[in-house]
Amino acid sequence: MKVFASHDEQITILQNRGMLVPDKASARRILSRENYYALIDGYKEPFLERDERLNPYGQEKYRADTEFGHIYALYRFDRELRMLMLNELLKFEKNIKSKVAYRFSEKFRETDSFLEPSNYSSDIDRHHERDRIISTLANLIKSHKKRDRVRYPAIREFFDKHRNVPLWVLVNFLSLGQITNFYSVIDDDLRERIAADFADEFSEENEPVSLKAVELDAILRIAFPYRNKAAHEEVLYRYRLPHPEDLKDVDAMLRLPAGSLGKGTVYSMTGLFRLLLAKEEFDFFSGELERLMQELKAALPGRAYGAVMRDTGFRED
Repeated sequence: MKVFASHDEQITILQNRGMLVPDKASARRILSRENYYALIDGYKEPFLERDERLNPYGQEKYRADTEFGHIYALYRFDRELRMLMLNELLKFEKNIKSKVAYRFSEKFRETDSFLEPSNYSSDIDRHHERDRIISTLANLIKSHKKRDRVRYPAIREFFDKHRNVPLWVLVNFLSLGQITNFYSVIDDDLRERIAADFADEFSEENEPVSLKAVELDAILRIAFPYRNKAAHEEVLYRYRLPHPEDLKDVDAMLRLPAGSLGKGTVYSMTGLFRLLLAKEEFDFFSGELERLMQELKAALPGRAYGAVMRDTGFRED
């Protein structure tokens, strides 16, 4: 059973496991701000000694050159990586919401057309999710018609002024997961048109590409967990999908190694940003990512840095 340990006791535990702590006062301040579990358990992996000759009993032991500041540097890198990626993921989220609302409303122009089941896919396997989406949208409107205290005052204000709430307003209050599900249950012609919109935007600034609806589905399944992990301060640099997505045609179009995008690594998400963001935005993002990686390289021993880069997917590709 784990028992409480003071900050000084936590430092002693780390030293007993081989970590160097040259500035105990600084380490104590960091532990008081960041939490031992989040810092050490989340970021210790690249620094642990796995060589059986040096650690024959497989204990939790740090490599001889590991300092407390190394783990903190990786922790700060991952925090800045989350903020950087979340900023771009929010742009993509706004983009997909805008495109879905525009294309659906363009095709089905009647008031509340998004509440009509016949305006969605006729595929019976999608009907359960379709009904859930319709119920979500209907309840979102209903709850803002009647209640005095509402979650989203902008919906209430729009309804009071116009006596209805169109899809292009409602999508702003759906999560990325909900808009992903919405996209999955609309009819196939609309799905292909929205995927083509992304391809057209990329083609205007770069080179001609195409994108199929099933590929946009796969991209959304990669982006969704990244968005959530970035927003909820989970360890991001070593995340990858448990089951890779099939994006081999998109790999080929972007001239990336086969299987790169579907793994769901940081490298994968970076490659997808090239497709999903405006060129100027991607150039800024990639420059900032390069800066973060160079700063981390300067702060870590070479072996640990190599392990981190493999976790992100960059060293693999």
